[in-house]
Amino acid sequence: MELAKTLGVHRNTLRLYMKHHGVERKYSDLTNTDLDLLIKEFKKKRPDSGIRYIVGYLCRHGLRVQHR
Repeated sequence: MELAKTLGVHRNTLRLYMKHHGVERKYSDLTNTDLDLLIKEFKKKRPDSGIRYIVGYLCRHGLRVQHR
């Protein structure tokens, strides 16, 4: 976690503090249709790329999604 590194604490410590104070990391509010469109757009540009590249692409666009 970049935030933990910036704060100079271990990522597990940061997660504990976040949990203790009710701060959650939620998945993006994205419909299946919108997700499908984004993935199709990515696959047009990089047809041989796998799931990790797709997740990275979505992260770069500020989206957090489940991997399954």
